[in-house]
Amino acid sequence: MTRPPSPPVNFVETMTSSGTPRSIAEELERRIEIVESAEAHQDARQPLSIADIGVYVAATVLACLIGLAVMAL
Repeated sequence: MTRPPSPPVNFVETMTSSGTPRSIAEELERRIEIVESAEAHQDARQPLSIADIGVYVAATVLACLIGLAVMAL
């Protein structure tokens, strides 16, 4: 599954319009681009598999059941 491309956003202009100084907005944009390029092909950036989602849901339900059991005692 690929995500549809998001519309272009002028990051610096958006940040400065909300009160962030231009130099800080430019530095943030530069750092975000560095992180994006470094993490682009890491496995952690891929969508979760059905098995991963199942484990997540099972762990969440188990944690809730343990919490309910503790409250009941």
